[in-house]
Amino acid sequence: MTWTTKIFALGVATIGGVVALRCIPSESRHRMTRAFGDWMSKKMINHMGRVMASLPEGTPPRLVATILPKLQTQNEQIIAMLREQSELLRQQQRATP
Repeated sequence: MTWTTKIFALGVATIGGVVALRCIPSESRHRMTRAFGDWMSKKMINHMGRVMASLPEGTPPRLVATILPKLQTQNEQIIAMLREQSELLRQQQRATP
């Protein structure tokens, strides 16, 4: 087969796939893609868990994983302080004519 025939066959197969996919109701399509996405996410999370468990103790990914909860707590405290500061500034602006 020549390269033009291969490209033509690939184009016809692609168009046929698109037409076939369009025939499936959109609700079913979304359910299929959601199920595939959930499956893929679970598979990736499981794989990353195994990889992290197999790493030695002092490796950078493990160090980062131990620091993340502390950073999240710090970020929450900073956000709370910023909200409080914003509220105080709003009160001050309302009080100033």
